[in-house]
Amino acid sequence: MKALYSLSTKIACFDFYAWLVMQAAYGATEIVFDKANPKTAKWPRDVVLRRFESILWPGPLLLGLKCSIGTVGVQLAPYHQRDLIRLSRAGVQFPRLKSVLPPGKERYTVTLRNTGRSPDRNSNEAEWRKFAAEIGAHVIPDYDDYPIPLYERMALYAGAEMNLFCANGPSILCFLSEYPAMMFDSQNSTLTSCGLPLGEKYPFCLPQHFMIYERPTPESIRRHFEAWLAR
Repeated sequence: MKALYSLSTKIACFDFYAWLVMQAAYGATEIVFDKANPKTAKWPRDVVLRRFESILWPGPLLLGLKCSIGTVGVQLAPYHQRDLIRLSRAGVQFPRLKSVLPPGKERYTVTLRNTGRSPDRNSNEAEWRKFAAEIGAHVIPDYDDYPIPLYERMALYAGAEMNLFCANGPSILCFLSEYPAMMFDSQNSTLTSCGLPLGEKYPFCLPQHFMIYERPTPESIRRHFEAWLAR
């Protein structure tokens, strides 16, 4: 069955992956992307299409699905993260994203956020890089600062013992996979608008997934990382 993702009604961002796993759970075998008349409320057309190429277009293969450009397809399941949360609580099982490349060899990763939208959510780059240097973590800059292909990013997450994030889009790649993740600043994300009470994890999280409702200060980063190491 073909599931249709239209850029005229949906956003070119990492929220796509919540939609993707729901479509797969409800029987999708191919994802059809309609690129005509993309929404430009958040980004201009050229940025939307660039985000499509870097975030969305490679995504279906993480579930082993085919993808194509066109207009023929249906929506087999809901769209929003709130629906994924609701269905997970109801016991619906979703397929997990998987790297298409062999796992990377970095022990830890730190993924930075640096974008003009909601800059209050951006990483304190100096502090994160200092911490990354202390533990020997591989730093993944924001895509706008240094583009990294999605499959290479996913391979790094797959091979790491822990992947650290602030509240940013790429973190969902780990939360929807089996790859470990520790996301700080969860209270500063859009989670509460999706029906997730403050302090709770996504119901589809695994034991290796941590959602931390604290600002990522040098003290809080070290405290939570060391507590994880102690486990």
